[in-house]
Amino acid sequence: MKTGPMIERAFTLVELLVAVAIIAILAAVAYPNYTEHSRKTRRAEIAAMLVEEAHKLERFYSRTGQYSDAPGPPAREHEVSTGTEFYAIDAERSEQAFVLTAMPIGGTLMSGDKCGAFLLQNTGRRDNLGMSGSASVQGCWGR
Repeated sequence: MKTGPMIERAFTLVELLVAVAIIAILAAVAYPNYTEHSRKTRRAEIAAMLVEEAHKLERFYSRTGQYSDAPGPPAREHEVSTGTEFYAIDAERSEQAFVLTAMPIGGTLMSGDKCGAFLLQNTGRRDNLGMSGSASVQGCWGR
């Protein structure tokens, strides 16, 4: 049998509240940074995909003499990628020109992004439709 005072060790309510407050402050700082980093990654991904599609269309042009699908015989076609889970790619193609546009898909991380839609032409012109805030074409394309 023990005699004497029993010492119990536990956290007080004040200590728990301080720990919760510190975690909340860290989360409030970290989450916006994480979200912006994720958006920057998705922008780089779609910019690279558009450039890759432009290279494929240029190779198609060098084989067929036009950007649009060539009637046969033999028929020659080039399927342009439909995009990613965050962007939908649309291709407007004629015999001597193309315009690739990547629109953010609504309800995803990229809907309402400051860079808006990405646009790439056969001349190499890059642009962003619907840019807002401090966004620049160079910044959105990762240059």
